[in-house]
Amino acid sequence: MDFINNFTKETKPEDVSERIHQNRVNQKREIIKTAFNMFAKKGYYKTTLEDIASEMGITRAALYRYFSSKNELLFNCYKVVFDYWLEKLEQPKSIQDPQTRLTKMLEAHILLFLEDFPFSIPTLSSDDSSPPEYKDQIIKFKKAIVEPYLLCLREWRIKNPDQLKSIDDKIIINTLFSSANSVPLWWDSKSDPKLVVKQVVSILMDGIQKNH
Repeated sequence: MDFINNFTKETKPEDVSERIHQNRVNQKREIIKTAFNMFAKKGYYKTTLEDIASEMGITRAALYRYFSSKNELLFNCYKVVFDYWLEKLEQPKSIQDPQTRLTKMLEAHILLFLEDFPFSIPTLSSDDSSPPEYKDQIIKFKKAIVEPYLLCLREWRIKNPDQLKSIDDKIIINTLFSSANSVPLWWDSKSDPKLVVKQVVSILMDGIQKNH
């Protein structure tokens, strides 16, 4: 999970030395990495802060220096995923053709969970485990993820007015996301992930284009 290093950056307080600040950031990264693994193995509700601290070889009191609660820790896991996801969605934005852009976005979407976050889907896809106090922020994250897809569909309809007339955007988005998010649950971890992704996305795009 080396990518976490790029998405847990924090501004250094003026009264803290660079060395101490970097040590704190590194420890926070390790806690988030451990939390990802523990939530995947035991589930969010069955994992305690004591479990995470024990796995890391630190005390619960030491963990509390970085996160005040398990909910705050889970929210930081969400934030790492969504920040990284949004960056991945930036890459295809220069593609002019909306169908091609949508294809590349879907491929990046699925690969993100197969290669970078293989154990995160069970926790992150469950609305039940969303920390209540962070619910509004998580909703904003999700809207930011959906918006580039909606833009692709709007441009697709403008470019090809005879297509997609009989399908609602919400149905398309929900179908794409539910299909994409299910891939890590059945992927055997042995097949070439890029080949699997291309085949899945090909099926999804063919389905959209046939429903004019």
